Amino acid sequence: MTLSALQKEFSILIKLAYPIFFAQLALTGLGFLDTLMSGWVGRDDLAAIGLGSSLFLPVFMIATGILLALTPIIGQLVGSQQTQKIAPALAQGLWLALPLGLLSALLLIKVAWILDFLQLTPKVYQLTESYLSYVAWGLPGIALYQALRFFWEGLGHTLPTMYFSFFALMLNIPLNGLFIYGLPGRVEAYGAAGCGIATSLVMWSMLIAALFYVWRHAEMGHFVQQALRIAPSWQLGSRDILSIGVPNTLAFLFEVGLFSFIALFVAKLGTLSLASHQVAISYTSMAYMLPLSLSLALSVRTAKAYGQKNSDQLKVIMLTGLGGALLMGLCLALITFLFRDLIVSFYTTDKEVIQLASLLLIYAALYQVPDAIQSTSAGILRGMGKTKFTMIVTFIAYWLVGLGGGYLLAFSEVDGRSMGVSGFWLGIVLGLSLAALLLFWRVWQQFGQFKASINRNN
Repeated sequence: MTLSALQKEFSILIKLAYPIFFAQLALTGLGFLDTLMSGWVGRDDLAAIGLGSSLFLPVFMIATGILLALTPIIGQLVGSQQTQKIAPALAQGLWLALPLGLLSALLLIKVAWILDFLQLTPKVYQLTESYLSYVAWGLPGIALYQALRFFWEGLGHTLPTMYFSFFALMLNIPLNGLFIYGLPGRVEAYGAAGCGIATSLVMWSMLIAALFYVWRHAEMGHFVQQALRIAPSWQLGSRDILSIGVPNTLAFLFEVGLFSFIALFVAKLGTLSLASHQVAISYTSMAYMLPLSLSLALSVRTAKAYGQKNSDQLKVIMLTGLGGALLMGLCLALITFLFRDLIVSFYTTDKEVIQLASLLLIYAALYQVPDAIQSTSAGILRGMGKTKFTMIVTFIAYWLVGLGGGYLLAFSEVDGRSMGVSGFWLGIVLGLSLAALLLFWRVWQQFGQFKASINRNN
């Protein structure tokens, strides 16, 4: 391994990762716009979007996590030069996407029992329930779009993801304005619930645009046209997608669920804590797009090297990715800590919210290095098709340590005082640190086994 090999791999990773980064940033920007534009209406609308987003995200991740299995599957087929199996894999992804989207919509509509459990004001309850019911209508469309997205990313094309995400962001701005604030005499002002209508319309628009694009693309169109003629089949790829995708989805749900369930418990601490938590989560979600983009790019590169059975190339990919993650995490932590007050001021002018959210960003700065390492390690393992260990680690680290420990820290009283919402954020720091250590170890263990199997066969 030489320095030039690391530099070359770094260049390839950046080329793959930067469109994904801007795509994820644009998609996260949808949530940012929802938070920002609803916050201008009032504190109740800001709290409703925070709570609604926390309930929407884990449901959204069900289909996304399963369909993401298409990327390593197709990447390994490309690496092993078995391109005749790509169309069947895509077909099974599309067949799975539709019922997954419908199931997700049903789950999102049936959330009243969760809202009943929380101590919400009537206004926040109504806004949250309406927002989620409107968003649900778009979930079948976005599930089908995700199947197409992970198909072209498996082929090594990441620019389309960026283009469609910015298309969604640009479309969301006028639609949000129309349905949040209304149009006198023509369109009712829905407040925060209007974000749900806009989001649903954006989801279906993304699918229509993506279908038009892949149908006309020289390489992709060939696979898509074949895929549309293939019936559902357990043998042709559904089994492989689910064997990788289900543990992958559970891992995502454990991670996303950590933040979502924290929001449910934070809601019991009052609107101030919930609004401050939402501001901090909104920013850190955008910052997380950097390590997440690197993770997704590494899945593509890892899958190809794994399919080629090239252990030397895989080692270069791993070292480059993990080194980049460490540097990225350090930079994010420094920026978050130094500019936390300025960051929060973009979201709200409420002095109490600014003060509490700025404190939460100190905890965020502490976890950004381990978060980058765990995300990158999970991406490498996903590229190898190894997702079960990640699922187990995320359950232990996020739910037992992060959520369980955070709950104790938040509500346990010491000298008559408790940490409140800060306790949950300290729990996040501890959980992500544990996940980073375990997943980093697993990456190198799996690499050792991969290299040994190649040597035995040679």
